[in-house]
Amino acid sequence: MSKPAIHLLIVTGQAQANLIPVMKFKPEIVALAISDGMKTNAKQFVKLLTHLAGIHPDNILEFHEVPDVGLDAIKDRAMEIEDDLNQRFPDYPITYHATGGTKLMALGFYDVFHSEPNSVLYTDTEHGQIEVLYPEKQQPIAIGKVLSLDSYLFSMGKQYRKSADVQWQENARQRRNLSFWLAQNAEKLEGYWSVINKLAHDSLAKQERGQAPTLANPEQWFIKSKTPYGYWKTALEKCTEAGICQWDKENPERLYFNDADGALYLSGGWLEEYVWLTASELSCDEVYANVYFTETGNPKDDIRNEIDCLLLHNNRLLMIECKTSVFNVFDAKNDGIVYKLDTLERRTGGLFGDACLVSARKLDDPTRNRAREYKIKIIEGGDIKNIKTRIQDWMNGKFQV
Repeated sequence: MSKPAIHLLIVTGQAQANLIPVMKFKPEIVALAISDGMKTNAKQFVKLLTHLAGIHPDNILEFHEVPDVGLDAIKDRAMEIEDDLNQRFPDYPITYHATGGTKLMALGFYDVFHSEPNSVLYTDTEHGQIEVLYPEKQQPIAIGKVLSLDSYLFSMGKQYRKSADVQWQENARQRRNLSFWLAQNAEKLEGYWSVINKLAHDSLAKQERGQAPTLANPEQWFIKSKTPYGYWKTALEKCTEAGICQWDKENPERLYFNDADGALYLSGGWLEEYVWLTASELSCDEVYANVYFTETGNPKDDIRNEIDCLLLHNNRLLMIECKTSVFNVFDAKNDGIVYKLDTLERRTGGLFGDACLVSARKLDDPTRNRAREYKIKIIEGGDIKNIKTRIQDWMNGKFQV
């Protein structure tokens, strides 16, 4: 009979730090060191081990009353756990994961378990590798793709519901040239988006939850002082060619939307399509648009979360919100968008998630400062034409606030 792989983890508030190596190595036995403050987290983590890592409940061992203060007390409890595991599995090596717990707990357990025949690992998800701390002079182990979007969200207490369907994706691909042209010329088009957004919004019927968007007033009119000119004249000619709307320079005050899809495109959908197309053409593990997910803990509450784009790469998540509307200090919606991203980053992204605001228009200083305060990444105004490079930076762990 072969020796079972025994992995020891300290339960922590960030489940992914412990979950990723278990899903990578698939040990037969998982031992959990649980402090009093982590009892609730431990219950949730056991569910993750069974649902995502495929560990049988009988093979999950729980060790409670692990101190999180006092190095000597921590080491004493670690030695008790070591003795218990050695009695159950004589002479079988123990692999201790030094990723979870407080720094003092990690240090105390390391002192006990870094001896033959055991090993000590540390998961460095940011760089996509697992470091072998003991025995020394071992090569790091590449993690590879472990988490899917489903499992990532589930590990954060969320459940994926739906995202942009095949028809949406096909429409986006057909409009690729137009979306990229709008992005490349965002700086020149910036001052006019508020006019276009209002007309597109006014053309749509009030949408009830669960209903598809429909047109109510397809024919819209520019006021004489706001008729398209310059780059916007070219933009609407291109939109007309693409079937988004009908606009004629001989009758420049009239704008007619062919369908709700076209109105949604000009009210901001083009930016979502541009971001999704750009990310899809890179080597991200998974790319989604218009993502909806709910809380797993309170399914009856039907709390729905929505985000424009989600990118998953090397077990890290990038959440992107796209906006073409004006940002200014007097608009309460600005704080709402920043707060939404901050909340998503903490409650959905967790330790390995980032949030990014992509705005076709430049942010006002208060909104920009608030976003940076929350460490939300920003891509704004003319810089959106460089989003390919910015996403590549994120994929390589170099995306800065």
